[in-house]
Order: sequence, then C-alpha cells, then structure tokens
Amino acid sequence: MTEGAEGNGKRAGAGGVAAGAAVAAAIVAVLVGWWAVNGPVPGAAPESAEPAAPKVAEPATPAQGEAAPAATTAMSGETTGAAPAPATAAPAVPAEGARFDVLRVTPEGGLTLAGKAAPGATVEVLLDGAPLDTVHADANGDFVLLATTVAPSASARVLSVKVTGADGVTRDLAETLTVAPSPVALAQAATAAGAAPAVVAEQVAAAETLAAKPLVTDGAGAEVLAGASDVLVIDTLAFGADGAIEISGRGAPAGVVLRAYVDSAEAGLVQAGNEGAWRMQLPKTAPGRHELRIDAIDAAGKVVARAATGFDAAAPETLAAAAGAASAKAVGAGGAGAAAPRVVTIAPGNTLWAIARDTYGDPYLYVKLFEANRDQIRDPDLIYPGQVFTLPE
Repeated sequence: MTEGAEGNGKRAGAGGVAAGAAVAAAIVAVLVGWWAVNGPVPGAAPESAEPAAPKVAEPATPAQGEAAPAATTAMSGETTGAAPAPATAAPAVPAEGARFDVLRVTPEGGLTLAGKAAPGATVEVLLDGAPLDTVHADANGDFVLLATTVAPSASARVLSVKVTGADGVTRDLAETLTVAPSPVALAQAATAAGAAPAVVAEQVAAAETLAAKPLVTDGAGAEVLAGASDVLVIDTLAFGADGAIEISGRGAPAGVVLRAYVDSAEAGLVQAGNEGAWRMQLPKTAPGRHELRIDAIDAAGKVVARAATGFDAAAPETLAAAAGAASAKAVGAGGAGAAAPRVVTIAPGNTLWAIARDTYGDPYLYVKLFEANRDQIRDPDLIYPGQVFTLPE
C-alpha cells in the first residue's frame, strides 16, 4: 500500500498535459544521470435543483508543442445533430510557470516528484508551505525531485512550487497537489477521535483512492494527476462554496462535444480537448441523491461514448459544518491548521475531500474522487429519457 501515486509519466488533466513520450524520455535521462553520480536512492519506490440552460465551455488544450494521443475507437450511436467547432484556448502552462507530471510516495515516506518548468528554472518544492527541496529544470524544462523523505501523516498535505526563471522573478505555480495521508496513520487518528469503524474504513478507502490519483487543484477546480484513459471516465465531482458543481474527467474521443445530464435533464455542454481531458461547470442541485451522465458526441452528431455515476449532494452549510468539525478534530489531535485538506464524511457512502482554496477566495472546494471508473461505462446506443437530439450551431 502506498501513500502516493504516479501519473504514469503523462499528465492528462484539463489544466495541463505532460509532453508524452518526450517528457518521459527526458525524465528517464535525468534519473539515469542522477543515478550514475549518486548511486541508488535509499527508500525509493521501485519502478514497476433544476438545471440551468447549457452553454458551451472553453476546451481543455494541451501544452505547447505536445502531440495528442490516438483517439479511442468510436462506437455507433444515435444522431443528435452537428457538433460545434472547437474554440481556441490560451496555452495551459505559462512559459515561466510549471506543472506536475508524476508523484510517488512510498509507505516509508520516500517522495519523488517530476514535472515541467521553463528550461534552466529554479524550482522550490514546498510541503504545507514549508520548503522541502530545491531542484533545477534541465535544458528541456524537465525537473525531478528524487526520493526526498517525508514523515507519514494522518492528514492530507499540500505540495506546491515556486519557480524562479531567467528573469530572476519568483512566481507561485497556480496549481497545488494534494498528497494523500498515510492510511495507517489516518485510521489510528480517526479511531482515537472516536469515529465509528464504518467511518474509519470509508476514510481509509478515500485515502487510498487519493494516493492512487492525487488531486491537482487551481482556480478553475480540480482534476487528477493521472495518465490518459482509453475510455470516457468521470474522475472528480466537486461542490463550490455556493453549491455549484465542477466535474472533470479523461478519455473523451478526439473532437467530441460532451453533454452532461443530471437526473436525465440537460445540465451542461463542453468541447473536449485534443488530449481527451475535460472540465465542466454545472448548476447546483437540491440536496439528495442524483444521477450524472456524460454523452460524447462526435462531429457527425452521434453519441460515441457515455459515462454515468451517482452522487450525493449536500447543502453548502452542511458541507461547511462537516469541514469545520474535521478541522477542529485535526487541530485537537495535533494536526495541521484549518487550511489543510480534510477528509469529510457527510453520511455513509458520501466521503469528500475538503480542499482549502484560500488563495482563490473560497473557503473550501469539496471534491468527490471516483475510483472504479470503468463501472461508469454505459451503452451509447441507448436512448435515455430527456435526451437532447440537437446541438447549438
């Protein structure tokens, strides 16, 4: 069991995508060079509500110079009308910025991080705001932090970076990475705090899911640090402070439009990016159980892929109260301060990650992280109640 995970060498999130094989090769080159000089790294992990009228959102776009992966095989489906042409978006990663590509954390606390920055930039890595280490990006802009040891924690932690470019100016990366707590330490802390065994088990499962797919958050929302998916999947569902819903996922076939339905009513529309990653904003829903469905519609107007999952919505005040209670328990047990990420169990089967967003003016983003993505696959040939058969021109 690990406390962290890798993104398989390729970032597939909508906010920034790794440079595919070129990045992987560059990272391997850096690792080999370090190994030759320093020898093996001790403890390093071995390789092995009524919906509002929909509107088209901006597409996710790959970082400059990246090649899109092969699209998934299209499946036949019903005709729904012509899809709109993709819009043009600004590059996801500024030249002076950076992005996360790979994170690994061993049970003993060995942490390895890889990412991208401006060539030659100095990258300072911070954990919960405290400096962890400083590395330098190579001529290709790749940086690697090798097997720095961090103590296992019962609380999730925030990994961030500061980048100093050739102009000598230090800038904070807008993205932050949530590092999963140690499942063992979390279970011990939750039990000591009086949590019921079922709640402890659910929170441990949530920690293991977060370890496998770390969350990257920025001002636009949340996505997972994971590789490309060969099927359409919903990775995250998050509630903002006002109750609005933000969703993200991967595996959209190239060139499709994604239409979202909540309880069989149209709720949103977005153009998928060339890399298959996507994000979408949906209107808030009434508290209770709901069904979310995403249809991928190709340029010929056919539904070629479909994913669906259930989710539980809670009132904003319920979410805030649960996050506050989790914060008080963590501080009382000697945990991190109120700004740290919290695992929040609203009700049995409804566990979320409360991610602090002080930088963006919101107290928390409440994120549901889905694990069994392939269970979301639905037949694209079926016609659902409330399905829309036209697209905007």
